[in-house]
Amino acid sequence: MDNNRLPDPRVIFLLALFFSSYGVIIRDVRYMAVLLISAIICGVALGVDFRRLVKQLKRLLQVVAMVALLQSIFAPSGTVLFELFNVPVLTVGGIMKGLTVLFRLVLFITSAAMFALYKPRALIQGMVQIKLPYEIAYMVSIGVRFVPQMGEELKDSLTALQLRGIVIKELKLKKRLRLYSYLLLPVIAASLQNARELAMSMEMRAFRAMRERASYYTLSLKRRDIVMLCAILFMAIIFAAAMILF
Repeated sequence: MDNNRLPDPRVIFLLALFFSSYGVIIRDVRYMAVLLISAIICGVALGVDFRRLVKQLKRLLQVVAMVALLQSIFAPSGTVLFELFNVPVLTVGGIMKGLTVLFRLVLFITSAAMFALYKPRALIQGMVQIKLPYEIAYMVSIGVRFVPQMGEELKDSLTALQLRGIVIKELKLKKRLRLYSYLLLPVIAASLQNARELAMSMEMRAFRAMRERASYYTLSLKRRDIVMLCAILFMAIIFAAAMILF
């Protein structure tokens, strides 16, 4: 999506802070469900492709569902729905806690998906303009650049093994772990070499020689951004009041 049609990245920072903060604070599954629905509505309005997101994070979502199920089993409370050898396995309270964990993790994934709509340069400039130290923004930019590169190198190594007729899924667990260790060592060594070259380049260009840095690319809040900021603050007040009164 064109970044010009999206809100200012600083609005998304505040929105993600709102969802993540209340996602940690809230314990009631009803409020958590309302918060998750609000996050999904915001994601759809921004243009998050949830179908593609589910396909990309299919395995992660399976782990999330398993964590929620374990939370339901090992934190029993309330009416017993199913028991095994007089030991409660599923209870109403346990299911509610499991749903709360499930909603919370999906909420965090949804909040993170909103950042994927923006170009890295826009996010970094947003961090700079909310007065975060430039070093933090620069570290984020380095991560955005090098983490996908590490993934591509590991993917190329796996493809090379498959071309040689090695089917990783058919290997035993011990051999599979040993194989992954052999694959990771060159990737880590290449990353360390890249980090060393990057550090030398930064020193040669006198990084942090000046306390402040000028930027050709700047962000400015538009009227819609101010309206969205006010709406986020209003939502935060409503949720806080509901948690206190009810």
